[in-house]
Amino acid sequence: MEIKSYTRNGLKTFIDSEFFKNLEQIPISYHRAISHIQNPDVQDDDELLWAAYKNEKLIGYVGVLPNYIVENQERKRVFWLSCFWVDENYRKENVASLLFFPLVKKYGKHLIVSNFLPNLEKMYQSIGIFQPTLYKTGTQFFCKSCFHNILPARFPIIRFLKPFFVFFDCFHNIFLNCRKLFYKPPIINSKIVSNTNFDDEFQIFLQSFYKNRNYVERLAVHFDWIIKYPWVLQGKQDRESKRYYFSSKSEQFCYDSVKFYQNNELKAYLLLKIRDKKLTVSYVFAEDEMLNEVAAYILQKVCNEKLIMFTVFDERISNKIRNHRIQYIFERLNKRAYILPKGSEITPESFQEGDGDNVFT
Repeated sequence: MEIKSYTRNGLKTFIDSEFFKNLEQIPISYHRAISHIQNPDVQDDDELLWAAYKNEKLIGYVGVLPNYIVENQERKRVFWLSCFWVDENYRKENVASLLFFPLVKKYGKHLIVSNFLPNLEKMYQSIGIFQPTLYKTGTQFFCKSCFHNILPARFPIIRFLKPFFVFFDCFHNIFLNCRKLFYKPPIINSKIVSNTNFDDEFQIFLQSFYKNRNYVERLAVHFDWIIKYPWVLQGKQDRESKRYYFSSKSEQFCYDSVKFYQNNELKAYLLLKIRDKKLTVSYVFAEDEMLNEVAAYILQKVCNEKLIMFTVFDERISNKIRNHRIQYIFERLNKRAYILPKGSEITPESFQEGDGDNVFT
């Protein structure tokens, strides 16, 4: 078994090599690698990816995403665990430990884990370098009946009832569409500008927003990077996407970057991610007086795009959404786990939904 690590320059050489092109399974998609290379927080000597090979066959990999956080007015580097996979045929050969050991040795005191499978939590905590798992709570609002997707996936024993759920969903959605005919959407008084121009005006706006808040800091350059270098491309699965275990293509994947102006002054910013008829509020920068405008825009977007559901981790916005109950069927809590290094005073409340690699997936 051979374990190789890749820095920024090494990653570019790797994805352009014949070895990468000939691999049956790859440890990173080409466009995801380019995004890592373009990360404004990456340094040339950062190791971004470790891959394990046996007889030139990929059998596992683990990767990190460098980032900066501001803690006690001090800018500190952190590394988000961004992927971890081991071929099921080699899991008895201790591949996971052999991959994870060099990562922990180099970045252990600065490593953050989120968006992970629940059955891996015990393994992460057994290392002894993390605080107890903490959680941030968001809300998922369901706008259409989709029990034929949810229930059979959660309870495989009732898969034979899927045709019944399809019929129920169709009937229920017709009723919901009729009900919405009587709904009067809230008025948006702001000037809405959809663009990806993250200029000095935008940077000044972000800095003023962060002054009195304990959020992890994102700069204008980060939003430019997110929009220009996505990890998931819109389109149908093909041979290349099937070589990568995690998502690299989706039938629908796009961002909606929105600025709210009042009296020619930038008053709020919203970054929405839409994937396969599901919307996520990845970032929101808005004072309380702008929340009605922001919530109204989200509801309008959901209605115009005929989306199935949307997820919000800003409780201020969720409370505004609840004033428009006719726009959704039901809601449920969505808990997101964060495993933070010992000694860190950052809490899950410091993160927006899109922090880490969530905005990319």
